[in-house]
Amino acid sequence: MIVSPVDNLGNYGGTWHMAQMAERDYALFIRTIGYEPLLRWTPQWTGTVPNVALSFQTNGTATDFTFRLRPGMRWSDGEPFSADDILFWYQDILNNPDLTTTVPDWLTCANQPVEVEKVDDYTVIFHFAAPYGLFSTFLAQPEGVEPVSYPAHYLKKFLPKYNPAAQTDAKKLGYASWQDRFVAVFGQPGTIDDPTRWQHPEVPTLNAWILTGVYGKQDPLIAKRNPYYWKIDPTGRQLPYIDKVSFKLVADKPEAVKLAMDGGIDMQERHISSSTDEILARRKDMSSFTLIESDMNKLTLSLNLNHRDPVLRSLFQDKNFRIGLSHAFDRDAIIDQFIPNALPHQAAPRPESPLFHSVLARQFITYDPDLALDYFARAGLTSRDSQGFLQLPNGKRVTFNIDTVGTSRFQMLEAVTAYWRKLGINVTARDVARDQFYEQRRDDDFDATAWGGDGGLDAMLIPINYLPISKDSWFAPSWAAWYLDRDSESATVPPRMVQTQLALYDKLKSTAESAEQNDLMRAILDISADQFYVMGVALPPNRKGIVAKNFKNVPKVIPAAWSFATPAPTNPAQYYIEDK
Repeated sequence: MIVSPVDNLGNYGGTWHMAQMAERDYALFIRTIGYEPLLRWTPQWTGTVPNVALSFQTNGTATDFTFRLRPGMRWSDGEPFSADDILFWYQDILNNPDLTTTVPDWLTCANQPVEVEKVDDYTVIFHFAAPYGLFSTFLAQPEGVEPVSYPAHYLKKFLPKYNPAAQTDAKKLGYASWQDRFVAVFGQPGTIDDPTRWQHPEVPTLNAWILTGVYGKQDPLIAKRNPYYWKIDPTGRQLPYIDKVSFKLVADKPEAVKLAMDGGIDMQERHISSSTDEILARRKDMSSFTLIESDMNKLTLSLNLNHRDPVLRSLFQDKNFRIGLSHAFDRDAIIDQFIPNALPHQAAPRPESPLFHSVLARQFITYDPDLALDYFARAGLTSRDSQGFLQLPNGKRVTFNIDTVGTSRFQMLEAVTAYWRKLGINVTARDVARDQFYEQRRDDDFDATAWGGDGGLDAMLIPINYLPISKDSWFAPSWAAWYLDRDSESATVPPRMVQTQLALYDKLKSTAESAEQNDLMRAILDISADQFYVMGVALPPNRKGIVAKNFKNVPKVIPAAWSFATPAPTNPAQYYIEDK
């Protein structure tokens, strides 16, 4: 694949230094050295282009997607990559109930999983049971690396189908089963949200750099150039230009900022973007690039509408209570304190988005304590105890925790909950360890969540705050479980309007017409506005990242989003470090 550099042809050599959180920050790998799907985003997020695929075409009904692979590609250990690797993923991983219990939603259509056909060594067809106009778009997201992440020649020895001694081998090594050994070496199939994938550098990849150590153990962790990487610059020189990538482990964002202050970061936006001006004031050898923000909120606040406690569940599902909470805090004061130049905003697509929904964005946004108390009264909260806290119908205080991760987000959350407590809500803000936070949400063992705001510019792709569509729709995890698998033990049948939303989204996924997709998404957002599942605080302004002045080919403007995997689509393999 020929990659055109942003500015200039580069020179070889050097090390790209970054800061990485010591816990649960493998997303930084995905965003820098782990994004090589069949199709990828263009650098400015204007569409998709072939990547691992040499070309692709769709039939007239958007049910069949044919991918022509690049002849001669190799894994990082030198073994050939071909259609057999994709077929191995399809037959032996995705359709193997011992390894995959549920097919990821983005690989299903009309409740039927994808079918993959090998045409020849370099051609595969993905078949769907119904039109799936969004498939090529989903394939460019970070999760789209799944079909091309399983080196058959290396992984077959772990499966009994290919190695009759796989179970015996696993037990000799101390594993309970061959499945446990496979997951311990590769990670859980079907999700890229697994640190194990970055703890076994011996597993071959298609990435530009390959790890030389284990995430969480080596510090710094070094990735070196892949000698078999399959991209070149326009003159035929193999990429990447940079020899090594160094990930220095840090405990938190302040430590990452300190590392940048001390000259220990060459180019990065993750973890340090809120302190860019401070860093640039100290480091005259650094400059900045602009991040076009895609998040729709600095802090979304969502109650668990499927709470295990029936009393809290009933209260949380009462829209009046949620409206009361939204009127109960002063967004302008919080913005002045934490994010100057931001604008008050609910959990809604950004104004720059063609899907901007003015009602969803602006309703219930004024600070009005008396109005908040009126809505609390409509929700049945009229009595108070001796200390002034509002009481539930059972006589107990209205008491719950709301969790987040990270100091800056926690400080803003504390400012919000202070307003709620003044009005009689016995709420406690908690800064939870990242692993514990995700474990609680996986087990549906939590009261409420404060997080960022996915879906600002990519509402169609990440609608998790607008309808209960995935495990990350923390406002209604058991409704989402019903959507994903109606036989799931954690599934609860959602109300009729929620089911209508989910049906609209299924229809949206099936159509290939962008105008119809937009109309369907607007209908979904109409229901979101009526239901008011999640509230927001402020619309995030654009941010900045830092880049050393001798670190070249970084675009001046980069979209910022998880679904874009910032900055991976800008082709980090063409970054280079200028000779001093």
